[in-house]
Amino acid sequence: MITLDIKGAFDHLQYTSIKNSLDNLKYHSNTHYTLIDILSNRKVAINTSQGPATWNQQQGCPQGSCTRPAFWNLVADEVLQQDWPQGVHLQAFVDDFVFLVNAGSKQEVKNLANKALQTFKTWTDKHKLEISLDKTYYLHINKNRSGPIWYSGIKWGQNNIKRASVIKYLGVLIDDKLNFAAHLSAIKNKPLILHLGLKNVAGTSWGLSKNIRRQLYLTVVEKVILYASAARALNITARQQKLLSSIQRKFLLSITGAYNTTPTAAPQVIEGLMPLHIKAKMQSTLVRVGRLGRNYDYEGIHFDHESHEQPSPPSTIHPALFSLEDRITHGGQNAVPYPRTRDQTGH
Repeated sequence: MITLDIKGAFDHLQYTSIKNSLDNLKYHSNTHYTLIDILSNRKVAINTSQGPATWNQQQGCPQGSCTRPAFWNLVADEVLQQDWPQGVHLQAFVDDFVFLVNAGSKQEVKNLANKALQTFKTWTDKHKLEISLDKTYYLHINKNRSGPIWYSGIKWGQNNIKRASVIKYLGVLIDDKLNFAAHLSAIKNKPLILHLGLKNVAGTSWGLSKNIRRQLYLTVVEKVILYASAARALNITARQQKLLSSIQRKFLLSITGAYNTTPTAAPQVIEGLMPLHIKAKMQSTLVRVGRLGRNYDYEGIHFDHESHEQPSPPSTIHPALFSLEDRITHGGQNAVPYPRTRDQTGH
């Protein structure tokens, strides 16, 4: 696993790269010309003691602009659509890229990784982008825990990429054992800070009502603890279950006002709050079956993805294809009803 961090991706995005990507798309000319016009003849002006100074702007997307992620996706799609060798997969979320390389031996992994990185470097050089080597790491995941330690060999240009035992990607700490123990260890301090904040505004007989405390727990605390649980909760260990239970217990006592000697299961039943490890597994099962389309067995129950309803495909009709008569009704008996969009199945 190799994570790549691009320096100032949006600030260094070249207008020529965006225009070339737009030219490769086939869609209605009115939208195309509008976007090209946005990127043409842009100037930056600043008042100086000798009068206004201007210069041509050739790169960068405005912070918070609606077109900013769209322009980046157009350029990034070029490298994402590359025909990668078998065993190489490139995934990206905005400007955070990650390579997953799988092979039967260490030498094959190195060869595939270096070949993929060279292709990626060709793309970054073409669009005048740079990666931050200080934030770029690789993680070696191997089932043979007692095997020899693997040093270097994966390069970006002439520089070795540093190896890490834990990599943070999209807020999740991924370790080389794939048990996410490092992630749970890191997030356990966040609920403690939230609990101290809750104690400052709510006591046993004063402060926020029980309903508001419960709502804060469900909307804030649970979301923090169960973030990305769909990816990490399939093989949760007994030790991790105990850690989640101890975190949840503090909030259960604050919500119910129960004594410290009260068993954890009692406030869970009273408030109807599911144990965190069960809720994490439930979310993981829903994502695996509903979104990824995979079968899964949970607690002796078989979930078949084909027996679950799938969402309808989105409408692909462009607004310009609607005629004036279809968009405006003419009143009276001859009124034309607004057309219903249909999916590919005709429903």
